[in-house]
Amino acid sequence: MEAEGLLLPVCKRLRTKMYYVAGRDHVDLTQSSPSAQYWCSLTATVLGPDTVYCSPEACQQSRGCFEPE
Repeated sequence: MEAEGLLLPVCKRLRTKMYYVAGRDHVDLTQSSPSAQYWCSLTATVLGPDTVYCSPEACQQSRGCFEPE
């Protein structure tokens, strides 16, 4: 997700399967992929601790459960 040309950080708890296959440095978590399934590593479900679904667009600084890198 871009805002004024800058990439917004996503929560460090956001995960996809590719996170474990390729490693976090090789996975773009700034934009949703139509084939990816996202989950929170804190809850181990598709919902974060605030019961909102996880995705790059949703897991931003505005959420109370957000944890920066």
